[in-house]
Amino acid sequence: MDDTWNNVELTNISRRKSYTLNHSYDSTSKYSAFNNNENEKPLQDTGSSSTGQNTNGGSEDKCLQPGSDIKPNVPIEQVESLLRRLFGITIGEIKELISYDDRNYYIKEDPNIKNPLIASHCPHGYVLKILNALDSKKEDFVDAQNQLMLYLSKHLQCPRPVANVNGKLYSVENIGGVQHIVRLLEFVPGKMFHEVPITNYLLYQSGEYLAKVVKALKNFNHDAYESHTSTWQLQSVPQIKKFLYVLEDHSRKALIEEVIEAFESNVLAKLDTFEMQIIHGDFNEQNVIVEQCSNGQDYKVKGIIDFGDTNKSPILFEIGIALTYMLLQAKNLESGGIFLAGFETMLPISAEIKSYLKYCVAARLAQSLVLGAYTHSLHPSNEYVLVTQEQGWKLIEELWREKFETIDDIWKTTCDKYLQSSVK
Repeated sequence: MDDTWNNVELTNISRRKSYTLNHSYDSTSKYSAFNNNENEKPLQDTGSSSTGQNTNGGSEDKCLQPGSDIKPNVPIEQVESLLRRLFGITIGEIKELISYDDRNYYIKEDPNIKNPLIASHCPHGYVLKILNALDSKKEDFVDAQNQLMLYLSKHLQCPRPVANVNGKLYSVENIGGVQHIVRLLEFVPGKMFHEVPITNYLLYQSGEYLAKVVKALKNFNHDAYESHTSTWQLQSVPQIKKFLYVLEDHSRKALIEEVIEAFESNVLAKLDTFEMQIIHGDFNEQNVIVEQCSNGQDYKVKGIIDFGDTNKSPILFEIGIALTYMLLQAKNLESGGIFLAGFETMLPISAEIKSYLKYCVAARLAQSLVLGAYTHSLHPSNEYVLVTQEQGWKLIEELWREKFETIDDIWKTTCDKYLQSSVK
């Protein structure tokens, strides 16, 4: 029986190389078919995408600037050469994963060729990541991500970085005259969140799992996170003003401007009062791996991937970002209460913090919609960056124009009703 790979059928791995790059979308789905590892984001948050910090440069070098095109230009022959030279891998099969600003490849080794460079081979394959030109300037942050994954993997399932021929977890390579960071991660098998039915149980269980991530990272620290900034942090929401020119609809542009102003005055103005720690920063449907429960019907969260948006922020922002993507998947605002119910079984949320969540959801939607449209303006053929635009605009307009004053009560009612039900 053929393996399946995020809605793309994979023939059984063989020595025959299959270079199917930038494979097309499944026209029956809003979501592109791509592999479940690292740095794949839809509308949204596309995280590692244009995030970045140049620790040696000024503030203008730290985040994405209008007009920037930072995606690596990598001939397929160079991908094969990198794998062989850095990791001793002879390719059995390779697939490029659709992404925002990085190049990511799912790799299966040729099983007939011994590779002494990797001591413990991952039977599920690997993901080769070639970081964009902006993120490649921040080696300290890449080290921080690697250390975080190694730390978190002791508590929860996530990708583990693989050492190269020099015993390092990344290297800086000259690709097309540009310096790019290259690293290899173990592949985490399973279905992605968006590939399975979005049930109340899965929403509830996702809230529980996010709380476990928050608890697991509570005592993790790395010096790079003390200064790291990125386009996709919620603290960076005001920066999207520079990209509003991509929105042709003036009413939508006005809505985004309202959201930014409200988020600045109601949340960012109080930033120093919130509890901070290192967060995942991108708990979305492309970064959550699920597996079927023993009953053969429901699904539960198995693991988490993509740590390109990890940063030191308020825990409030971790919850708000995740809540945004749960709402987009459920396609209704009310279901947010079920996700919050799951989170609070592990970590209670104060009434004050809950009152800020609606601002965070609106702000994340604004980021995703604007930056998704901007990235698409640079790469019109990359429809992946627009996969949730339609639902995103519906959600932000409903939240901001119709239910903003009542959404806290709606979430509380939904939460209480679900917790009172006999089946969680």
